[in-house]
Formats: sequence, C-alpha cells, structure tokens
Amino acid sequence: MPDLRFDIVVVGSGIGGLAAALRADALGASVCMIEKAPHLGGATAWSGGQVWIGANHVAQRLGIKDSFEETIQYVQAIAGNHPELFDPELASEWINGAREAAQWFEDEGIIEWRLIPSYEDYYFPEVAGSKEEGRYLTGEPITGHLMGESRKLLLDAPHWPIGITYEEMFAWGGVAARDRWDPTILDQRKRDDILTFGQGIAAWFAKALVDRDITLFTEQPVSSLISEKTGVVGVRSDSDTGVLDIYGTVILATGSHDWAQAFSDQFIGIPKEDGGSLAPVSIEGNGIDLGASVGAAISAVPGVAAPITPGYRLPYPTFEGDSGFRGCYEHCMPHTILVNKSGERFCDDSFHPSVIAGALKNKNGETPNMPFFMIWDEWHHQRYGLGITGPGEPYIDELVFSSQTIKGLASQLGIDAKQLEKSVQDYNLYAKNGLDPKFGRGTNASVRTFRGDGDHQPNPNVGPIIDPPFFGMRMRLLNTGIAAGGLVAGPSGHVLRKDGSEIPGLYAVGECVTRTTGGGAGYNSGYSLSRAMTYGYLAATSICAEET
Repeated sequence: MPDLRFDIVVVGSGIGGLAAALRADALGASVCMIEKAPHLGGATAWSGGQVWIGANHVAQRLGIKDSFEETIQYVQAIAGNHPELFDPELASEWINGAREAAQWFEDEGIIEWRLIPSYEDYYFPEVAGSKEEGRYLTGEPITGHLMGESRKLLLDAPHWPIGITYEEMFAWGGVAARDRWDPTILDQRKRDDILTFGQGIAAWFAKALVDRDITLFTEQPVSSLISEKTGVVGVRSDSDTGVLDIYGTVILATGSHDWAQAFSDQFIGIPKEDGGSLAPVSIEGNGIDLGASVGAAISAVPGVAAPITPGYRLPYPTFEGDSGFRGCYEHCMPHTILVNKSGERFCDDSFHPSVIAGALKNKNGETPNMPFFMIWDEWHHQRYGLGITGPGEPYIDELVFSSQTIKGLASQLGIDAKQLEKSVQDYNLYAKNGLDPKFGRGTNASVRTFRGDGDHQPNPNVGPIIDPPFFGMRMRLLNTGIAAGGLVAGPSGHVLRKDGSEIPGLYAVGECVTRTTGGGAGYNSGYSLSRAMTYGYLAATSICAEET
C-alpha cells in the first residue's frame, strides 16, 4: 500500500478520538482516524453516557448555580486519599477545557446536550464543592435511521435500556425496577431506532465524522509507531490487507486496558477468575503498549481506587461478540446484601466504590473479602429480576443458586452457614426500618437516586431478607472501560517520558492515559467521558496551533 500523509492521525474512535478528529478538522487540519474494530464508539458506545462537567453552559442556561472554584474544590477533595496523584494545574486545564469543549461541540452542531436532572455528585452533600444537580450532561435522543451511512458504523450497546432517557428511567423506579418500565414506550423507541445513553453520544459524534467526510479506516489495527530522531511521525498498520504507513502527528485514543490480563494484573491485581470487563473486547491496552515502545512513562492509581464495578458472567453470550459479562445494579436494591466467603458483610454494599475498596482490602498479603457473593430473597426476585431475567422469571441455573433456608443456600455457595445466618439476622434487625447502622447502606444520595427503588419505603436501598426461597450468586469485579493505569500525559495530552520531557509528535487522550492527569485517585461517574472529550479537543487545538 502507498504511504498516506495527514496533519493528524487519530488512533481509536471513542469520544476522545472522535472529539480530536472533529476539532482538528474544524480548525483546517487534514485528519485520518484509524480504528481496529469494525465499528466506531469504543467503550463510549457501551457506557451510560454521563459526561461530568462542572459549571457547564447547559446548567447555566437552566439557572443552576455552579462555579469553577466549587468544581475544583470537589475534584481535589475526592482525590484526597492520594494527594500525591493530584495535579492542580492539570485539573484546572481539564475543568476549564471541559466547559469550553462542551459548548464548542454544541455550537458547532456536533451534539445537542441535555442535563440529567436531579442527579447528585457521588459524594453530595458531605464533600465540599459537591452539587445536588447540574454537572451531568448526556446527549439528546438521536434517531439512528436518520444517521445515514454512519448508522452501520455504530457499535450496539448491551448494557443499557437504549431509547429511554434518564428522566424516564428515574420516574419508573430506577435501573433495576423494570417491572414498572413502560413496555409500550420501550417497544416504540426500539422500532424508531432512538439512541440514548453512551450509544446516543457516540451516534452524534460518529454522524458528524461521516457528514464531514473525515478519512476513516476500520478493521485496521495499529501495530507500531513510526519514529525518527525528531520524534513520532506516524503509525504503521499491519493487517490482512497488507502494511499501511500513515504519517502525521499521532493522537492515541485507544481506550483502557480491560482485555489485557497482564495490565489488569499489574494495575489492579484481580485474579482472572474473579474479574472481567464490561468493555468491548477490542479494548486491549494497545495505546499503552504503543506509547511504552517509544519511551513513554506509565503510572497508575491504587487498585482500590479503580473505577470497577460488581457484576457477573453469563454462562453463554446473548449476541455475536458478547463476552457475557454484565454489571449488577440489583445488589443496590432493597432486600439484598453482599458477603465474603466467611459469610460476613464487609462494606456499604449499595455503593460500588465501597464494595471495591472492601473487596480488594489486603490483609497480610491476602484479600479476605474475595470472592464475594450476593444474597437476596423472593421479594427481590419478584420485584427486580436479574439482568436478562425479568422480575419473577426463573433464574439461569448455572448462575444463581437457591434454597428454602439461608443455611441451605450457604451450603450450595460454599460459605460459612452460621456466619451467613448471623449476618442476615443482624442486617434484618434494622433493615425493616430502612436502616443499616453497621455500614450505612442507602445513605448515599447518588445511590438512592440512581441505584435505588424510589417506590420502596422508607429507604430505596434497604429492606430485610425474609421471604423464601433465598438466592445467591458469586460476584466478580469488572473493569468498565475506565483505566486504573496508563500513559503519563502533560498539558493538552502531550505524552511524557519518565524524565518528564515531551515525546514530540505524540499525544494521548481518554483512558489510555492514567487518571493521575487531573483528577488524581478520586473518581466520580462521568469523569471518564468528560476527560476523553476534553483532551481530544485540547490535543487537536494544541497541534493545530503549533502548525500555524
């Protein structure tokens, strides 16, 4: 194949890569996007589509008060356990850049934003600078069949009820209250190909890419970076169709390390049998490998601070390319708890950062809370179901165990029966009144809104486990397409060497960059898409400014 030359070569097609390509094109640069998968969107398309931006223009036009000062106060506060990982200058760049980028993409006609209403920061109200609402953006619903040729390039999403809005989902009782969702609306939205959540955001950006006729290669993996004495000057793709060299300043936007077990071992330390990922299988840490090959520094946040989530693996896939891993929101709903192999509770089991910290807690070189198990009752079964299993429907035999007694369930799961009985009894003592004095289940405002049953009183996350039969399932800790570790990048996404110097011609954005850039070890839902979009925008802006 003949060599190709562009001003900018973007590797990867999640929101970070798409944002970079669209911004560079608008500034007059020649742009090429190269993606190893057959579809666009990456982990963005499989996400919840939450873009966390403090003091954003959508909130402002709705009269919601916020400020840069409050936003950075909050970001710094939740980074608190590891202040050495927090860079105030980069955090300021991200926060200011996110506001600018979000407005620019809307003004440019690339996306129409909407606010996710009545949705609190993770740590509202206890953390300074937190807000009750106003910081979560998502895209307006977009009709897939009106996207033209770009629709077939879009990766379908298995994890979210595509077609409905957050407002509707909250009004219908939350993510796991599917017995109250309106089936007529769901069916009509599916027929109309209405796209929301992460798939909707990916659709807006992918449509803009195609409409603007930006050069795109799919199913074209990048095998190496092309380097000269001056720095990185392009990429090489070695595929079934031959070797393709594409020259230009390189922006890596390849996503996290989810499906690279070596990186998961290095950054998080979850045993393979207890782990997995909710991200597309194309997310393999390629950008980290590419950067490292030219001397880029690599860093990571502590494993307990990694944005991973409790979930499970289906015994069989449900669609082509499905890995079978599913996140589990049902453990947040009332009438359930999480326990370790000794049958003991170990965390606020409705709030996943608490679950992760508890599960990965290391004591004398061991993790006593791994593996862990979800325990629930028939009331929960009839109300919420589990993933593809609807409320009251039979569970998948290979996945869920049941018994008429807690003791019998413990025997099936291989956990201590006496301790499990005691844990359930202790929990039930207060749960009937909606309380959990031991771990504070159901006290986090964000969890109550997003992962609770709004119709369940007096607490949307707390209820006793008393109605037989009783059910149990071994859980896993699943990566979410959000990195624990990655390349070290400086201002505007310049990739840095171990000595802190910039590698000329190489930028990185999104989840191939460690989260130490800006937010430190702290995490709030929506950080990932916000950082990716922002640094895609900033990297393209910086490159174009240097070339003029």
